[in-house]
Amino acid sequence: MSLTEQGSSAQGSSAQGSSAQGGSAQGSSARRLAGEEVVREMLGADFLHRSMAGPADGPPGPGADLARLALEQCYGDIWTRPGLDRRSRSLITLGILMAQGRPAELRNHVRGALGNGLTPEEILEATLHSAPYVGLPAAGQAFATATETLKEPGH
Repeated sequence: MSLTEQGSSAQGSSAQGSSAQGGSAQGSSARRLAGEEVVREMLGADFLHRSMAGPADGPPGPGADLARLALEQCYGDIWTRPGLDRRSRSLITLGILMAQGRPAELRNHVRGALGNGLTPEEILEATLHSAPYVGLPAAGQAFATATETLKEPGH
């Protein structure tokens, strides 16, 4: 499930200082709303809607549950914590995805990193910097994925 970031105002949003709440229904709702705000600012409302939509021919299934978990736990809890701005979180996330060899997720996080203030040059430099740590094949794959993503219209 790929929920990530893109939007130019993400750096200093109000969600940045939000704190995670417990597992109650109210806490879950607040976490979801905070997560939706982060994703909307990073990747836009269309991406958020597509990520949360169930299958066209039936009720939402396990994919919708994964999307909800990503919103609440990843974006509602982690991306809204104090201590790191979204630009820094994007750079860290890019490095992790490079190391894991996750091109689909990396593609989304490249888009989000742009929205969080990273430049195309910084993103490509991060792929080079990763090479001694993640290995040349993984860095090469990350470079190719980032380059392809950066060539998309609007980037």
